[in-house]
Amino acid sequence: MKQAEQTYQVTTKQGRFTLAIRYDARDKAYLVRVPNIPEIITFGETLAEAKRMGIDALELYCDCMIDEGKIVVDDTRKVIGRLPKSCAHVFSLQTA
Repeated sequence: MKQAEQTYQVTTKQGRFTLAIRYDARDKAYLVRVPNIPEIITFGETLAEAKRMGIDALELYCDCMIDEGKIVVDDTRKVIGRLPKSCAHVFSLQTA
């Protein structure tokens, strides 16, 4: 029987995000995913470790996106990172 997924709000150095965690009895591990960032999947042997691994994965993902000149939006709609100068005029035209 599949156990229900629980959601947790976590704060990282970049912002607030939701982690979805469920226990997998077959693997004897807590599986972690980030609903708004499907590229992030990790796990932990305990619930506390799973939360820490989720936060670490989120921080690494955000750091990589920022290093690549991309932006990330957290669950509170806070924008993390900066648009490249070459795109800034397009953004200002669209929001005007």
